[in-house]
Amino acid sequence: MLPLVTPDPRPSLRRLTRNVEAPQLLEGFFVAAVASFLSIRAFLAATGYPRIGANGLHIAHMLWGGLLMLLALMLLLSFLDRSIQQAAAVIAGLGFGTFIDEIGKFVTADNNYFYRPAVSLAYGLLVVTFLVARAFVGQRRTTGHEALANALNMLAAAPDGPLEPEDRARIARLLDLVEPGSKRAELARRYLAEIPGEAERLSVFERIGRRVAAAYEDVMSKPWAIRALTAAVLAYAALAVVGAVAVAMSVPGDDANETIATARVAQVGSTIAGAVLVARGVTLLPSSRFDAYQWFMRGFLVWILVTQVFIFYSSQLAGLAGLGLDLVAYAALRLAVIREQTTGRDRPRVAVGRP
Repeated sequence: MLPLVTPDPRPSLRRLTRNVEAPQLLEGFFVAAVASFLSIRAFLAATGYPRIGANGLHIAHMLWGGLLMLLALMLLLSFLDRSIQQAAAVIAGLGFGTFIDEIGKFVTADNNYFYRPAVSLAYGLLVVTFLVARAFVGQRRTTGHEALANALNMLAAAPDGPLEPEDRARIARLLDLVEPGSKRAELARRYLAEIPGEAERLSVFERIGRRVAAAYEDVMSKPWAIRALTAAVLAYAALAVVGAVAVAMSVPGDDANETIATARVAQVGSTIAGAVLVARGVTLLPSSRFDAYQWFMRGFLVWILVTQVFIFYSSQLAGLAGLGLDLVAYAALRLAVIREQTTGRDRPRVAVGRP
């Protein structure tokens, strides 16, 4: 759903032309980065931390991460295709996650990969990068200039072939956001009308997505669905709080140690804060699933962006498992939010889909 047009006369970075597909591209980047980071840690732990190299040489996987990011950069500089942008975002994320996994070697004097706060530092950097990306995309509404630039870019991506219905509709919505009287927008509308259409082609993932959406509608139509969802969410929140307390109490060290004590308090406190946000969503479930899901997502974001940093400091194993569960639950909630928008049962007050 594209936000409405607002003028933006102030001379600053805000006048830069944003890509309306940036949220999806950045999301792909972060998902790939976290996936590669978690996969490497799990693989190395399972295989006994093998070394690639011989005769005193070791090829650190940080180098492979740099090569992946270089490949992504070369793709972005060489091609205009949207599909290349999507692939480059994932490749860059895989490279960044591989690169940052070795942060422990570069913040310690003895190049200690197993430095205890290393995972917490790496994850904290991912969180900071996530917040910076949100600042780049911003929460401003799409301007007419941005809408026109993105529409023309999408038209240029397929200059010789027909357009699928989804792309045609998206371009038309962008052109509707352009200020009245724009000659370029009028020319683009005429050009769009002359481009032949083609039958909708669904990829494997799109077909799977439609089946998941149909299953969601079927389940949520049942009279017991809201009660079951409420019980599941409350149980998840309770387990999150109990698990955070258990991990905090299992941290070896003297309770008088200020760093350990602070980490414990922050870990438990942020978990409770996330649980409170989730509980707020539970109270809204009977009246608005969309609003309830939004509060659930806020609670999960607190757990993902704040709590996990301190859990990684306390226990890498517990942090990996907990993050995996939180990400799966957050992804399911996001799909549910999109479905609620698609059906029109709950119209959001603000645009969603940002990273």
